[in-house]
Amino acid sequence: MKLLVALVTLLTLSACADLSMYNQVPAPIGRPGQATAFPSQTSQGVKTYPIDEQAVQAEDYVTPSDAASGVRNPAVLALLNSANQQSESGQLDIAASKLERAVRIAPKDAQVWHALATIRYQQKKHALAISLAKKSNLLAAKNKGLQRNNWMLIAACYERLGKASSANQARANASRLF
Repeated sequence: MKLLVALVTLLTLSACADLSMYNQVPAPIGRPGQATAFPSQTSQGVKTYPIDEQAVQAEDYVTPSDAASGVRNPAVLALLNSANQQSESGQLDIAASKLERAVRIAPKDAQVWHALATIRYQQKKHALAISLAKKSNLLAAKNKGLQRNNWMLIAACYERLGKASSANQARANASRLF
């Protein structure tokens, strides 16, 4: 009897199993710089641009200690550029998502933190933008221009929050960096 129950249970579970994993198309294989069309895109495909292999050299790849020294990972650069384009076209949520990914790749890159703070400001998330700009300032110890931009962003956020004295203090901090 127990064997019959086990057999019925096994047959029931196997009937419910999803076999679609065996009918999947393998991921496309391409060269670096090539994009492939997704099934949801039109049959025209995707416009691609070749990578200038001489421009991307081994020293461009970031190790965790390189982020503070200014060497940038090509993936981070691509995410920054893409986020900038998304931001200019008004797609702030997508831009923020790309910048959050860039932060995960290069958590010590002050410019990425500043870009994310700018997007959060545009999304009217002023308290979060202040926090992100302060993080950028901590990482931008040698970049006075970036620190100044962060302080001006912080001042704008404080103004939007109705905190005039904090905004004035942030502007004073920015003016000391000239």
